[in-house]
Amino acid sequence: MLNVRSVTKKFGGLVALNKVHFQVEKGEIRGLIGPNGSGKTTLFNVITGYERATAGTISFNGRDIARLSPHNVAKGGIARTFQHIELFKGITVLDNVLTAAQCRSKARLAGVIFGLPSVQREDARFRALALEQLECVGIDRYKDELAQSLPYALQRRVEIARALATRPALLLLDEPAAGMNPSEKQELIKLVKHINTLGITIVIIEHDMRVVSGVVHRTTVLDSGMKICEGTPAEVQHDSGVIEAYLGKGEEQKPMLAAPSRVTVTEAGAGVDAGRRAPSETRKPVLVLDQVNVSYGNVRVLKDISLSLQEGELVALIGANGAGKTTLMRTICGMLAPSSGKITYLGEDITGLRSDRIVAKGLIYVPEGRGIFPALTVLENLQMGAFLRRNRVEVQEDLDKVFETFPQLKERIHQPGGSLSGGEQQMLAIGRAVMGRPKVLLLDEPSMGLSPILVSEVLNTVKNLHARGHTVLLVEQNAKAALNVAERGCVLEVGQLVLEGKADSLLGDPMVKAAYLGG
Repeated sequence: MLNVRSVTKKFGGLVALNKVHFQVEKGEIRGLIGPNGSGKTTLFNVITGYERATAGTISFNGRDIARLSPHNVAKGGIARTFQHIELFKGITVLDNVLTAAQCRSKARLAGVIFGLPSVQREDARFRALALEQLECVGIDRYKDELAQSLPYALQRRVEIARALATRPALLLLDEPAAGMNPSEKQELIKLVKHINTLGITIVIIEHDMRVVSGVVHRTTVLDSGMKICEGTPAEVQHDSGVIEAYLGKGEEQKPMLAAPSRVTVTEAGAGVDAGRRAPSETRKPVLVLDQVNVSYGNVRVLKDISLSLQEGELVALIGANGAGKTTLMRTICGMLAPSSGKITYLGEDITGLRSDRIVAKGLIYVPEGRGIFPALTVLENLQMGAFLRRNRVEVQEDLDKVFETFPQLKERIHQPGGSLSGGEQQMLAIGRAVMGRPKVLLLDEPSMGLSPILVSEVLNTVKNLHARGHTVLLVEQNAKAALNVAERGCVLEVGQLVLEGKADSLLGDPMVKAAYLGG
């Protein structure tokens, strides 16, 4: 039915898809999984015409669709939902679905203006079709409600109903279970299976492997834009290449120590290596989260998070995509406000404090994606990190230390930040944070998008910063590499802290694998 052959998609110098082969048979439910940034949504975008492939062919039912616009792809029988809900929130649920049904309208402008009988008959058919799809997904009783007034899980169903209203032969679902609780996910599994019984072929991107295992016939795995595995969910879960793609490949395996446990993370610090650091009882907690909850609208994304970071400690925070890691970092640094709970930094309650005031206190965040100023030079980017400081002598001393740590940056001191390689940009982002003299450094996915050699280099830099006395909370996609440099690890799963222990003991713990790939 769908035949993607040797498709490549480049964004400038970035290869998002690299010669991907992807075939979907009529009537199947296919899973599409992979780590963050592996190219899953990009593949959907290329198939549906939102992005044009750089090379390769895409055919659907024997027809070449590689150059079609999105609305013509939809007319041809392929519909999709989106990773982030894209409803018209100011209109009713029924009207949202009607907009999609009208993609097959044959009415002319004059007929619409004058309200010709043919147009009225067509509108009646579309209305009946929209109501039929709302009934199919089980939300017809909400037809007259504003889309934005519905709970998150129901908004997901509206989006599915809207896609079904185009009468697709192939339905592409992009993370439909994101933000749902376990019971809602089970209902979603039933819905997807029901839609499949209607003769609709389905491809589903999903990070929750329990959902994938419960619904798909076969699974395709992408990593760094390439297909690395294809098979049944059970085969994929136990494939060594898939496990390495999700958990990473550690540099040097640490010996197993005592097993980790499900403990309250505020008891943390007991796992610190006394040979490298002071015993936990002599180290002060510098950052404490107490029962922190965060929601995006109706979606509760962090659930009763309690976490303590000790002075001089390096803690790795790991978990699958969508677990809530970046949300937690953004909440700590004031970019998001918790709906409840308390965040204490150096004994001071900073819950809800503005980001700039938190930075001024020495709690500094290096965001996912680096966030450098591409038009500014390397020097100007670093100076921006010291913007709140007034002692020019100390600023220069720290600048010298940054150049000592990252000699490549000194060589490129007058180059625009945007002209640096990915690894150099990450060094620049970390260097800029160091220029703020952080007491606590929050690093969010510093290895994302980097080659294995650069991943090792960046994580060694993190280790060196820690050795110099920096307290570090590290979010990292490469779980094994992160645990190899950390003292302690914490595992997030669907917004909850489910596991904590010494980094050494977490390295081989099967529960870590289960958090990424399911049990």
